[in-house]
Amino acid sequence: MLDHQTDAPSPVAPDLQPDHEVSLAPREGDLLSLPFDQYGRMRVVQNVAHILYRALVPGVQAEERPRVRVLDVGGFPGTLRHFLSPDLFELTVLDVVPDDGSIPGYVRASGADIPFGPGEFDVVFTLDTLEHIPAPDRATFLSEARRVARHAVVLVNPIQSLEADLAEELLDEYVRWLLDAQQEQLAEHRAFGLPDFEATAADFEQAGLATYSFKLANVHNWLFMMVAKHYLISLRDDRAIAFERALDRYYNLSFFESDRAEPAYRGALVAVRPGLEPALEEIRDAYPRSMELSPADNSVRMQMTDLLLNLLNLKTANHEDRLLREQMEIRDRQIAQLEQKVALQDIEVDRRETDVRSLQEQVDRLDAHVGNIQAAYAREFESQKAYVERIEADLKSKDEHILYLERLLQGIESGRVFRLTRTLSRFLGR
Repeated sequence: MLDHQTDAPSPVAPDLQPDHEVSLAPREGDLLSLPFDQYGRMRVVQNVAHILYRALVPGVQAEERPRVRVLDVGGFPGTLRHFLSPDLFELTVLDVVPDDGSIPGYVRASGADIPFGPGEFDVVFTLDTLEHIPAPDRATFLSEARRVARHAVVLVNPIQSLEADLAEELLDEYVRWLLDAQQEQLAEHRAFGLPDFEATAADFEQAGLATYSFKLANVHNWLFMMVAKHYLISLRDDRAIAFERALDRYYNLSFFESDRAEPAYRGALVAVRPGLEPALEEIRDAYPRSMELSPADNSVRMQMTDLLLNLLNLKTANHEDRLLREQMEIRDRQIAQLEQKVALQDIEVDRRETDVRSLQEQVDRLDAHVGNIQAAYAREFESQKAYVERIEADLKSKDEHILYLERLLQGIESGRVFRLTRTLSRFLGR
């Protein structure tokens, strides 16, 4: 069904029989340590991609097989390329994140305005992207995916349901309490709302594509794993990080294949253009729409619930211990500060006492000096008093002498006047 060829060599094309899965070696060990929800959806997309490949390239010898052109919209940091064989798929990753040079052929652009022509890619994937687009813009996003997809569009994303909404609300509150922070992806989910799965499928069918949808990731398992992982993150310890990876690896090895029971957190939608309906039938056989939990699955869920409760109890105990330790540390700091203040006060008291003693010595010296001055003033006063008394006696004596002289002078003057009058009278002949 492909009408284009590629110059890229394909020397070792794997057998693509329906029951065959392409080996992940040599990266399998690393990929199994991916976060459980990411690994699960990537493995499903890997299987769907190879079913579509067999439908698009039927009956071609391995050495002649062309590569199918794939666009991963919103695919930064390019994890999908580790799950699709480069011999079979020519992958382009498109996202709004700035290019850091780690993804070959990366294109920075918006999924609402894809810079490629109509039908330029055989298959368009968009994984856990639609829920991060505001609801009014989702129709444009889906229309652009259909426009550049020649044969099929595959979406995988969280889907709206009462259970999914409650699970995200619980996880959001848990992260706020545990890490005192907000998880950005959950914040966008809450702000934009999870996509309506049925409405999305109807949108593609109205555009003339046949669709098949199925559920992934049991919401209870998802919540238990997310709580456990965030608890380990909160420990901020290298051993906890290693244990988190081991937990993801264990889940990916043991549960991802059967983790599709209702109620589901995530859904997958495959939309194909006319002629690829048989591929939908094969996908339907691989991923039945309904899947019930077995008694063994319920037992595992109860064990996981018990683990979750133990983690919550441990976290509560750790939280209380941490609060007590913080309070003790605050008290210790307060005591140290008070002891430092007391020590400073003791030093200040000693300094003040030294100053007081110094001032007292100065006062004593001043008192002695004042006493000496007062004694000197007393002696001087007595001396000055005797001197003044002598002066006053001298003045009194001089005043009495002056008075005597004045009286004597008056007597003399009176005698002279008498004699003169008598003389004058004799001269006038009286």
